[in-house]
Amino acid sequence: MKTVLMAVTLAATCFAAPSWADTPFAGKTGALKFVSTAADSKVSFLSDAPMEKIKGRADGTAAGEVNVADATNLATASGRFSVPVAKIETGNGIRDKHLQGPDWLNAGANPNITFEFSKVEVGKVEGARAKGRAHGKFSVNGKTVDKEIAVDVAYAADKNMIKVTASFKVSLKDHEVKGSAGTVGSKVGATIDVEVTVICAAR
Repeated sequence: MKTVLMAVTLAATCFAAPSWADTPFAGKTGALKFVSTAADSKVSFLSDAPMEKIKGRADGTAAGEVNVADATNLATASGRFSVPVAKIETGNGIRDKHLQGPDWLNAGANPNITFEFSKVEVGKVEGARAKGRAHGKFSVNGKTVDKEIAVDVAYAADKNMIKVTASFKVSLKDHEVKGSAGTVGSKVGATIDVEVTVICAAR
């Protein structure tokens, strides 16, 4: 009888329904892929320096995808997003041209700002929404650094889409963005605050 009970218990364990405690994709199994609908994306940044505060945007430009190897575990997510430097606007055409120049983001040699992540450290999960930290490589001005970015992932089951929201800081020094002499730290902040919202549809 003991042997039979053990066998039944083992079978129940092996074939139990998966747990979605670490994912917003309740009811989903297997691999998932979501691709950015760039037109719906929003990108904003703030440079807060002693002499000047600059706000900029690059809405409708963030392209990329999210791949989840196991829908029951958001930690298996990876992906890549990019924003073209030429699409960043600060409300001043002359300043935008300077921003794209070789002293700043050098759009000619390095046309895109990119973030490629290989895993997600899952934090709080509530229903179809999860918070965590994406670990990956962040590239600006051709210089790549390791980066952790706080993310908020919301899944809309009826549309089979996700909304990814992220906020983080970018150090210009880390990416060797020197600017014109005496500008960084006075008119342009040495650290830039960035906020991104991306809508991705299942593929």
